[in-house]
Amino acid sequence: MYPELLKVGDFAISSFGVMIALCFLAGYWLISLEAKRKKLNESVVSNMFLATMIGGIVGAKLLYLFENVPLGDLIRHPIDHLLSRGGLTFYGGFIGAIVLVWIIANRNKISMWTVGDLAAPALALAYSIGRIGCLLVGDDYGIPTDLPWGMAFPLGLPPTDETVHPTQIYEIVIMFIAFLYIWKIRTKIRPAGWLFSIYLIIAGFERFFVEFLRNTTESPIPGLSVAQVMALGLIVVGAVKLYTLRSSGEITPEPEPPKKSAKKRKA
Repeated sequence: MYPELLKVGDFAISSFGVMIALCFLAGYWLISLEAKRKKLNESVVSNMFLATMIGGIVGAKLLYLFENVPLGDLIRHPIDHLLSRGGLTFYGGFIGAIVLVWIIANRNKISMWTVGDLAAPALALAYSIGRIGCLLVGDDYGIPTDLPWGMAFPLGLPPTDETVHPTQIYEIVIMFIAFLYIWKIRTKIRPAGWLFSIYLIIAGFERFFVEFLRNTTESPIPGLSVAQVMALGLIVVGAVKLYTLRSSGEITPEPEPPKKSAKKRKA
């Protein structure tokens, strides 16, 4: 664990903060590449990315506080909780970013599905990088295990001396593989929404199953966490969109390349 990468007096640079910064830098780089390839207005895309940063961070923090901090304690010490180390939830950031990006996209008459396709590779890679930050700071680990790769987080959030599932590593690997897959298929000619739908389905399944190895906030549905309910929502949205595109004939199987006819030999 390396919760602090550098400390000078009372000033410290946290590993989690550095990874979050890398998330946004990597995301911006990938989105810029895709915006140029798709010949989209780079100024509008930059504004959307700025909205993603603001909405993502604010939304991630608010949902974390809602799930983990009693309302009375939050009212008494709001600044302490808002500035606390760690404490960001992906789905909170995801929702917060979507709200602000939708406002900008709507004003510029751009489909949110188009925006989603643009951001799909960046979202997968950013999630993977973000989980590195969680690993370094000791956040979002799993339940106790006696498996040989189990880890303890004595300085974690919260600290534990028990050997637990390093679920951060599971998610780092899975979502990096997802990024490679999405990046590979992104250039296929398909209608708006198909790539983002694939991302939603992969991200939803990944989080749904990893949650069984974590102790997280329970939902009103017995046996499921809040994150699992949200993950199921992502899967449903992605699956319905893909089904709609396929049933309308907008997604068709790749045509087989024409066979080259054998050249006639000269007599």
